Amino acid sequence: MNKEMLKTSLILMIYTLAAGIALSLVYTITEDKIGNAELENTITAMKYVLTDGNGNQVISSEEIEKTVSEKSSEMGNVLYTDNIGTINSPVYEFASGETKYYVVTGYAPGYGGNVITMASFKYENGELSLYAIKVLDYSQETPGLGAKIADENIQKRFYPIPENGLRNGIKVDKDAGKQALNPEDAKSQGVVKVSDVMTGATITPRAVSNSLNAMYNYLKKEYLQGGAN
Repeated sequence: MNKEMLKTSLILMIYTLAAGIALSLVYTITEDKIGNAELENTITAMKYVLTDGNGNQVISSEEIEKTVSEKSSEMGNVLYTDNIGTINSPVYEFASGETKYYVVTGYAPGYGGNVITMASFKYENGELSLYAIKVLDYSQETPGLGAKIADENIQKRFYPIPENGLRNGIKVDKDAGKQALNPEDAKSQGVVKVSDVMTGATITPRAVSNSLNAMYNYLKKEYLQGGAN
């Protein structure tokens, strides 16, 4: 190897080493920022699903933030799947007097990709009911159709649902053949009335329903049976 080739090789090696170090630093900085943003988004969504109909949080912000921080290392792992809906760890558990709240995040396939939902379930007097939901990611759903799931008023069509409505599995009204029901009567039967507000977009609300069913089944049949309550 002549001097010129050796010089070129050394220069390339230095450039490669410098680039590798720079990429490593960028990754470390970006990873921290992404992790912090994910925690903040989780906390914000959790405050929403733990707020009652009067706009008051049933669990304090301090307790929510503390619990999310303590369980941050568990976030994102698959906890349960029924081959339709999938639940990610962890399950967040809170207590307010004799009432307990469980917050879970899960997803199911929508039209263009997975639709991710956070939901809170209320456990009181031996009954597990759906308390509230927040759709976190619907980015691949069709604008003007499935993407309407972003509307807070549409999401409110999904809750609250009592346990007798959850037992049979949540269904959108078109799938249940109960389009004539009004939204409130539909909830009591585990039916989500969306045909009047999401015309032609059954797949996306069905994805939300499927993920909620997986959450309920996991909490009822595995989590609570395991003594978590």
